[in-house]
Amino acid sequence: MKVRNIYQKQWLSLGIVLLLTVTINTLVLDYLFADSVSSEILLISNGLLILSLLILGSSGQILLKKAESLTALQLMDNQPTSKIFPLLSSVIQRNHDSLQQDIDKIKSINSELEHKVLQDNLTSLQNRSAFRKDITEFLQQENKSEQACLCLIRSSELSTINHQRGRVAGDQYLQAIADIVEYVGHRFSTNQVYRLSSSDYAILIKNVTPSIAHILGKELKQLFDNFQLQMSMDSAAYTGITFLRPGQLPEQPLSRADLALAKAQTSVVNGWYIQEEDANDAFQGESHWRQAIQFIIDSRSISFNGQAIQLLNMAVNNYIQIIPRFMGENHQILPTETVYAMAMRHGIMSKLEELVVENMLQQHKFHPENVARWGLNLSVSALFNSTFMIWLERILLREQSIAPNLVFEIDEEILDCHLAASIRMFEMLRRVGSRSCISKFGRGLGSFRLYRELRPDYIKLDSALIDSIERDSASQQFIRMIVEISHRLGCVVIAEGVENMSQREALERMYVDGVQGQLVSKIIQISN
Repeated sequence: MKVRNIYQKQWLSLGIVLLLTVTINTLVLDYLFADSVSSEILLISNGLLILSLLILGSSGQILLKKAESLTALQLMDNQPTSKIFPLLSSVIQRNHDSLQQDIDKIKSINSELEHKVLQDNLTSLQNRSAFRKDITEFLQQENKSEQACLCLIRSSELSTINHQRGRVAGDQYLQAIADIVEYVGHRFSTNQVYRLSSSDYAILIKNVTPSIAHILGKELKQLFDNFQLQMSMDSAAYTGITFLRPGQLPEQPLSRADLALAKAQTSVVNGWYIQEEDANDAFQGESHWRQAIQFIIDSRSISFNGQAIQLLNMAVNNYIQIIPRFMGENHQILPTETVYAMAMRHGIMSKLEELVVENMLQQHKFHPENVARWGLNLSVSALFNSTFMIWLERILLREQSIAPNLVFEIDEEILDCHLAASIRMFEMLRRVGSRSCISKFGRGLGSFRLYRELRPDYIKLDSALIDSIERDSASQQFIRMIVEISHRLGCVVIAEGVENMSQREALERMYVDGVQGQLVSKIIQISN
């Protein structure tokens, strides 16, 4: 059925009114003036009446169209008025206000979501996406004379703290570094402070002079030195500083900052360095690290710290985990994880690990009174490097008096990636009389397949299992299962990352053989 608009309905209504009006007018005139009225007068009267109604109807329609047009224009301008259609305008205004409130709510929610997307969950600083957005906007702006200072900060001890003290302590360490970085950012009147990755932070300061870089570097070093002393760490964080101007590609200042950071990490503890000019080689930062690692290998600049495992079962042998410490040309301690990562990237990891093993054997000879076993964590490079494995077997066969007192650890995730190579390594360690250990053990039921194939002498429970042991019944049941199977097979079970007494007590009730962590044993120096 066709629906008529208001103007069609108006003409239809006018037609009906005309018909009724003419009919009534004719009947009235015939009744009142039946004898005297003539047909001409009746016709003229009806004609005038019809004409008047047509004019009135047309005028009304014209006024209605003008009112509609005016109302449409006012609605388009978002300014409804109550002078034309008061009731309609009132309803429209209420709907407009309600719609505006909904729009404001959506904008607020969208703003919050956008803020969360650009915010780091742990530290509440801006994240890498926000950093990329801000630095790109700065480099693309038209004012070429403006200069900004970019400061990269790397928290060098994250992996060490996670391994030795647990992940909660690692998160606390990252938050403390973030607080220092944010504090310094506010000191230099900038809110553009970012967390770029798990261990990297950045500060972007606009409209600065070159002299600010020295003040910034000294301020950060002083705060990092104080934090290092409080936490009893080898280092806290390192700083690389550079400058950037509009018109540059983002890769240019980032490459300079990375080179500055590499030089800072090979200078003094918690050091800083300013790199103002572009390097000839885009990978000069990595080349700098290669030279630093080659110096370590050539000069044998290595020392050892250790962390003892507290025994809960007196029937098993004591065990100390050995932690290598590498020194640069100025006898400063270099970040261990960075040294390993760069050595692996440059293909000299096997030489570095050979140096570590040789020095560990030498240091063990200097401690004949030490009845504890020494444990060393091997890298993924060692597992897949057949040349290193042959060298390791030969040197352990040559040192038969020391080999039984050595424990070689490898993470479960690494071993699980290549089972055949893992089996060869564990069989070799059994042949030479050394001990084997699967660290970070317990990712799931698949761990038992690896356990059955390798038959290690020790397993170290992953700290993720320990974190929630007091309240997680599933973790408790899983650990009990591991302990029961291990004791049947003569394997020693050690829990890593024990951070409080309630965790220690729970593990003791489960008959775990030993616990490791900052709570039960501090880091000790074994050699200089």
